Amino acid sequence: MRKQFLFIGIMVLLTVYLTSMVFAEVWFVKEPEQLYSLGDNLDISLSVSDTEEQLEVELSCPDAQKMLFVKYLINETYAEISQPLAKSFLGEVKGECNIIARYGREEIKSQKFKIVDLVLLNINSNKREYYPEEDVEISGKAEKSNTQLLNGFFELNLEELNLTLTEPVEEGKFTTNLTLPKTIAAGTYLLNIMVYEKVEEEITNFGRTKIGIIIKQKPTKIDLALSSQTIKPGNPLEFKILLYDQSDALVQGDASFVVQSIENVPVKQALTKINQGEAFLIEKNLSSGYYKIKAYSSGVYGERQFFVEENEEADFKFENSTLIIRNIGNVNYDKAIQVRINEGVEIISAELEVGEEKKYELMAPDGIYSIVITDGATSLSNQGLSLTGSIISVKELRGRFLSKGKIFVWVFIILVLGLFVFATSRRVLKKRFVLADSPEKTEKRRKVIKEDKKQGGVTLVNLPSEAEHTLVLKGHKQDTAIICLKVKNELSRDAKTGLDKILKEVRDAQPAKAVSYKSNAYFLSIFSPLVTKTFKNHVPAAKAALALESKLKEYNAKFKDKIEFGISVHSGDVVGRVENNILKFTSLGSTLLIAKKISDLAKEEVLLSKELRGKTLNEIKTEKTERGNLEVFTVSRLVSSDGNEKFIQDFLKRQGIK
Repeated sequence: MRKQFLFIGIMVLLTVYLTSMVFAEVWFVKEPEQLYSLGDNLDISLSVSDTEEQLEVELSCPDAQKMLFVKYLINETYAEISQPLAKSFLGEVKGECNIIARYGREEIKSQKFKIVDLVLLNINSNKREYYPEEDVEISGKAEKSNTQLLNGFFELNLEELNLTLTEPVEEGKFTTNLTLPKTIAAGTYLLNIMVYEKVEEEITNFGRTKIGIIIKQKPTKIDLALSSQTIKPGNPLEFKILLYDQSDALVQGDASFVVQSIENVPVKQALTKINQGEAFLIEKNLSSGYYKIKAYSSGVYGERQFFVEENEEADFKFENSTLIIRNIGNVNYDKAIQVRINEGVEIISAELEVGEEKKYELMAPDGIYSIVITDGATSLSNQGLSLTGSIISVKELRGRFLSKGKIFVWVFIILVLGLFVFATSRRVLKKRFVLADSPEKTEKRRKVIKEDKKQGGVTLVNLPSEAEHTLVLKGHKQDTAIICLKVKNELSRDAKTGLDKILKEVRDAQPAKAVSYKSNAYFLSIFSPLVTKTFKNHVPAAKAALALESKLKEYNAKFKDKIEFGISVHSGDVVGRVENNILKFTSLGSTLLIAKKISDLAKEEVLLSKELRGKTLNEIKTEKTERGNLEVFTVSRLVSSDGNEKFIQDFLKRQGIK
């Protein structure tokens, strides 16, 4: 009996236990998604058996657990849970997680899912190599891990230069331009790119990447390193061409250079390497004055000036008993030369123009002599020279009319002169029976008669009317008067025609013809003795300048299109020669530069330079004035003389001077 009661009790307890187990069941109705980005909502739902128990729901991740839901369910069998996965809730929790639900004694786990803050980036850029001041264009697409397009911000950072740009990201799209600095150094740089989402001033999802860009060298300036600013002829000018980029770093490569006078007449041009030493030999007879070296590479120009000193130097040479002295310098040679023949001494006073040479015969009683020639700087000796004569002497050889080998030359010259005289006399006799020529023919005959020895007759040669500025190594160095007209405004076609007409009228009205030379806006009239056949060119040049001023003012008073001008008259040394009916010339020193500078300073007037004023004191009275840092003079009065009375009166009348 007792056994029966025990069995029944056990069965009752087992039934109660089994009944409680059935009614404490819990399960997921809606499981979590497989992937969540920060800020997404975690939405799940659960069902429980109809039993009054406490339901606990927990987020379980590797580093921490977060409680999602706690509630004692009374007459409830369903629970919905929605939790924003914000940083305020998660903190630093992320990674692979799951949900754990407990109801009574029942515990279940959801499928695993991930919580991530990653943003995927797809970057586009226009190129990889850039020059300074170019725009780096960056664009792309930003997508969160859950495939949703990002709405946030895009940040571009160039750490080396501490440059940062921030732009918005809308619907996953972004674009920006970064302008590179002007002086950014060449090299490889990393651009740091970051896109992010921001919630309540707190960054949630973000993505980072880097792209490399190359900054290329951009040549910006050329410098020339000269061994010296002043060079003595006969020595090399050593220099280097240095090319710098945007950050003042040296650039390697090729360069071209040209050495030219201050008036842009070329002397030498060649190619070279950047930062490579070059040497340019200054010839002993290169004209003294300022020169410049212009360098060019990669679209960049640079120049430096240097000064060539005066070189008074002669070369001595023996031809048997003849001493030949040649001026190999760049100025007139005027030195006393000592000639020692054994113990006897003779002094030669030699005056030689550039390139000129003279010959001297050395004489002494027949014998062998020791000869020493010196001018204090250059010496020449001969220890065994055979001389003949009666006494020790040195005589300049100016030509021997009947010396051997020359008699036939002189006979030919005499015959040519005879023919010339005969032809001229016949023309004179014939003219007595011919009516006078017309003015046009008379003007046509105003030409220089030049003896043509090769043809045995005479040829009519026109005087040069144009000049060419070039390097003249063999020519005549002469004091030359120069008129420089500077046109200071842009001329219309009518004004240009009027100016040409005025220049021609002034030139044709002058007895001493000048040659014309144009350099940009400068119109020059050069009164060279080679053309005018006189050294007295300074006063005629000043008169021509005054006539030019008068005609230009007259033109401006009549016509609407004005000619803004300035006129200078200057005097300086010029080396020239006439070739192919053109005066080729080289300006020595700063002759042309001064003439141009004074014309720049002149304002609708004629200004005389200090040099020209000093050579016209007796004919032209002037008043001193200062323009800039130059001492110049204006004309106040022309001194009357028989030869220029009419010109003076006309000039005074036009100018209103009593």
